[in-house]
Amino acid sequence: MKNVFFLAGFCLFLLSGCGDEGSQWSQNEQRSAFAQQEEQQRPSRQSAKKVGIITVRPQQIVISNDLPGRVRASMTAEIRPQVSGIIQERLFQEGRFVEKGQQLYQIDPARYEADYQRAKANLQNVLAELENTQVLQKRYQHLIQANAVSQQEFDNATARLKQARADVSLAEAELKTAKINLDYTKVYSPISGYIGPSAVTRGALVTAQQEMALATVRQLNPVYVDLSQSAGQTQQLQKCLMTSHINADISEKFEVTLFLDTTGEIYPHKGNLEATDLAVDENTGTIKLRSVLANPEGLLLPGMFVRATIERTDAPQSIIIPQKSVSIQPGGTKVVWVVGSGNTASKRQVRTGGSYKNNWVILNGLESGDKVIVEGTMMLRNGMKIEPRELDIPQLQGVQAPSPGMKDEGKAADGSLKQPLRTEPQKQLSLQEESQVE
Repeated sequence: MKNVFFLAGFCLFLLSGCGDEGSQWSQNEQRSAFAQQEEQQRPSRQSAKKVGIITVRPQQIVISNDLPGRVRASMTAEIRPQVSGIIQERLFQEGRFVEKGQQLYQIDPARYEADYQRAKANLQNVLAELENTQVLQKRYQHLIQANAVSQQEFDNATARLKQARADVSLAEAELKTAKINLDYTKVYSPISGYIGPSAVTRGALVTAQQEMALATVRQLNPVYVDLSQSAGQTQQLQKCLMTSHINADISEKFEVTLFLDTTGEIYPHKGNLEATDLAVDENTGTIKLRSVLANPEGLLLPGMFVRATIERTDAPQSIIIPQKSVSIQPGGTKVVWVVGSGNTASKRQVRTGGSYKNNWVILNGLESGDKVIVEGTMMLRNGMKIEPRELDIPQLQGVQAPSPGMKDEGKAADGSLKQPLRTEPQKQLSLQEESQVE
C-alpha cells in the first residue's frame, strides 16, 4: 500500500514539474516574439525622423563687393574771360541753376567796339581799292590788245588787283576778330548746371584766359561716381566689360547700388558701370571704375564720399544652399544629405564656389529639383527612412533675407519655419576670392 502512495506522489511531482517547465517555455517564447516585434518596429520609428528640407532651383544671384568712391560732376565748366577788361555787371545768382547760353558777366565793351568799327572801316577802304584796281586791270587788258600800253604796265595792274583782293581778305579777318572780341565781352555759360560762388565782383579787372576762374558751372544730373577696386579683383570685370563693348552688347550691364556715407542709407536711384580705367594707379594698385547715376533731387554733390556695390544684371543662374547643410569630410570633400527614393536619406558629394548671404554657391553635384536636407542631419545614415518637411527660407526664393543674427523660434500653422534659421555672418567674397574658395 505504501508503494502505491509513493508512486502516486512521484507521478504528481513529475506532472507539476512538466507544467512549470511548459509555462516557463511559453514566457520565453512571448519575450522572444515581443523582442522581434520591437526590432521590426524600430526601423518604423526611425522612418518617422523628421528633417527639414529645401528644394533647390537655379536663381540669379549677385556676388558683389563694397567699394569706396567719390562723386564727380558729369560736366564741369570753369568760366574764364577770353578778353581783358573791367567787369561791368554780374548777371546770375550764385548757387542757382543756369541754362546753356545764359549770360553770366558783362565786360566793358568800349575798347572792343572801337576796334570793331576800325576794322569795319578798313574793310571798306580795301574794298574801294579793290574796285579801283579791277577797273584799271580791265582797261589795260583792252589797251594791250591795241599795243597802247606795254606788257609791263599790264602785269603791274594785274599784280595790284591780286594784292587788293588779299587786302580785302585780311580786312575781313580783322573785322571778324574784332567782332569775336566784342562778343567775348559778354560771358556766357557753355553748359547747363548749377553755378558756384563768383570769384569777382563788379569793377574787378580780369585778363584774357587768366588762371583764376570767374565761377564754375557743374552739371549734377546725372553724376559720375568713380569707384576704386584692386587690380586683381577687376580683371574679370574688365574682361566682361571689354567684351560687351567690342560686341556692342548693350544688354550686358553692371548695375551699381550706392550707399550714402553720411547715413549709410541706400541711394534711391541705381546706376550703370560705364567704363574702367586702362591703367593701374602705381601708388595704390587700384583701378578706377566710372559709373553714372541719376541725381534729380541733387542729393549727390561733387567730392562726396560714398560706397557702392557693382552687380552684374545678366549674371548666370546658380544653385545655392545654406552653408550649414554642407559637411566637410576628413579628406576635404564636401557632402550634403539629399532625399532619395522612397523618402530615404542619401549622401552626395558637391563642389562649392563662393558664398552668398550665408549660403554656398554649388558648382556641381546638385540639380534643379533636388531636395537637400537642412535640419536634422545628425545621426543620419544612408538609406535611413525620413519624413521630409519643406522649409521656408526667403533668400533661397529670391526675396530679401532678414539681417544676419535674427532668429524666430515660432512656426507657422503648417509646421514650417516663419524665418530662416540663424547663421553666422559670412564675408562676401570678391570675384577673385570666389575662384580661390576651392
